[in-house]
Amino acid sequence: MHEFLDYVCDALPSGELYLFGGILRDVAMSGGKGFASDFDLVVEGDWAHLTEYLEKLGASRNRFGGFRLHVERWPVDIWAARETWAIREGLIPYRDIESLTRTTILNWDAILLNWRTRVVICPPNYFSDIQRCLMDVVLPENPNPLGAAMRVFRHLCSKEAELTVGAAKYLGNAARRYSPEAIAGTEAASYPNRVIDPAVLRFFEQLDTSSDAAMRQQLRDAMPRRFNATSGSLQTLLF
Repeated sequence: MHEFLDYVCDALPSGELYLFGGILRDVAMSGGKGFASDFDLVVEGDWAHLTEYLEKLGASRNRFGGFRLHVERWPVDIWAARETWAIREGLIPYRDIESLTRTTILNWDAILLNWRTRVVICPPNYFSDIQRCLMDVVLPENPNPLGAAMRVFRHLCSKEAELTVGAAKYLGNAARRYSPEAIAGTEAASYPNRVIDPAVLRFFEQLDTSSDAAMRQQLRDAMPRRFNATSGSLQTLLF
């Protein structure tokens, strides 16, 4: 993978290559142990020139205008920074590469690494949030809302996390919008193991998100009792 990333940088003499999101999140949280997801790469610069190189490697176009290929055993998604879905849809204005930190669904994914310079780009509170395992929703809009909700529930059920008000509301709304069967089916189609606890889905489906005070009280009252006995679930604090 290092050799491929170096080669892409060499193919971008007037641009930059960034690692984005998942791999950096997992390194920050656990040193990368157990990482088994895709590598997300973002290009700022001469994208047209790079597409010729990617096509020669046999990369296939995806529906968002980027490319997917496999490097060694890793699936890799690579796209132009300005073609990031939330930017292209006008949800987030593009000023510079840092704009991408406002396009992720979770704060944990709002991080980039310039592969050439090794400079990290993230919000000022990123590493303190990671240290506390504080989960927040940055941008709830997503081109695959069911898949996004499923991934947030997986994070919730596999990490000892704290939730912000925004994250709790997001999960409550998602649990009411999608049936447990739809969420479980999406998880089964995307991952070899099941992590999402049905008790978690039931709890958030019943969560009163109509007022912050009611939601806080419901979480304080119910979550320690409801979640302590569930394998891998969270004792969640609301901030």
